[in-house]
Amino acid sequence: MKEGQKFCAVLKANAYGFGAKEVCKTLDAVADYFAVSSAEEFFEIEKITNKPIIILDPVYNTSSLKKLIKHGAELSVPNLESLEKILAVCENLKDNAKIHIALNTGMNRFGFKDKKEILKAINLIKKSQKISLLGVFSHYYQANNQKFANLQKIKFEEFLKLIKENFSHKPLLHLCNSDGVLSANCFDMARVGMALYSDNVNQTVTLWSRIVDIQNLEVGEVAGYNAVFKAKRKTKLATVQIGYGDGLFRKIAHKGYVLANGSLAKIVAVCMDSILIDVTDISVKMQDKVVLIGKSGDKQIFICDVARWCDTIDYEIIIGLAKRVKRKYVSKEKLCKL
Repeated sequence: MKEGQKFCAVLKANAYGFGAKEVCKTLDAVADYFAVSSAEEFFEIEKITNKPIIILDPVYNTSSLKKLIKHGAELSVPNLESLEKILAVCENLKDNAKIHIALNTGMNRFGFKDKKEILKAINLIKKSQKISLLGVFSHYYQANNQKFANLQKIKFEEFLKLIKENFSHKPLLHLCNSDGVLSANCFDMARVGMALYSDNVNQTVTLWSRIVDIQNLEVGEVAGYNAVFKAKRKTKLATVQIGYGDGLFRKIAHKGYVLANGSLAKIVAVCMDSILIDVTDISVKMQDKVVLIGKSGDKQIFICDVARWCDTIDYEIIIGLAKRVKRKYVSKEKLCKL
C-alpha cells in the first residue's frame, strides 16, 4: 500500500474462517477500517473496536437497519431500492445514516451501473438531511490483469465525476481488494481480505490432527466407503481424526497429501470424522501429529496446495473449516495455528 492510503481489514465470513473476534482484536491497532458483510457480523465485532465498520452487502430488513444506524454502522448502497429503504427508516430516527455508494465497474455483482440511476441517488441524498455520504467504492474482479483493472479504474473515475460535481466534500474512495493492493490503484483505501492470512511465502497457518488408529492390509483388501481404496501391496493405513465433518473436501482423496513425521503421506479415503492415509513407508505410531496445512520437518503444505487438490480456491478451504475445529492463536513472532 502507498503512504497515506487507509487499510480496511475485511472480516466477513468469520474473518475467512479464522475467527472475526480474535482477528479484530489483533488488527485493531493498525487497521483504519473494518469490513463485514451482514448485520450479524457487524454486531459481532462492534463492541471490540472503535474503528468504523462498513457492511459491504446491502441490508433491507427494517429492524436491522434501525439498529445499525443507531450503532453507527456504515451501510452500502448499491441501488435505488436500498437507498430508498434507508431513507424511509432513518426519517424517524435521530441519527443520520452513514452510507457508501457502491458502483458496478464490471464485476456485475453489486452497484450502480446506469448514470441516470446514480444521478437519481445523488439527488435523493442531497435532498435528505438524514444521509451522510462517507464513501464511494467498487471491486476489482481481476486486479492482477492490468487490462481489466485499468478498464475498471476508468469506469470508476467516470462515475466519480458525477459525485465530485454534486458534493462539496470528498468521500472516501476505495476500489482495491487483496489482489489490487499490489497491482492496481487503491485510491484512498484498500480492503484487504484473504491476503491477511496468506501462507504461500511464510508459514502463518497450521492445520493438524493426530493418528488414532493403524491398520495393516493384505493385497486386495479395501478401505473407506464404497471401497474407495484397494491395496495393491501390503499396506499400512493410519486413521487421522479429521474429516469432511470438519470441512475437508472428499475429493482430496487420491490427490492430496499430509505430512506424517516430515514425510508426505497420500490421503486415500475421507470419512465424516477421519481420513485414511498411506503410511506404508513411513514410521508412525499412535497419537503422532499429522499436518494437513503447515510445516513438518523440511517440508510444507500450503493452503493453495490443498485448494489445488480439491479443485477450488484458498478461500473455500479456510472458510469451510467447521466450528468444531479448535482454533488456537499465538503471538505474531510465532505461528497462527488452526
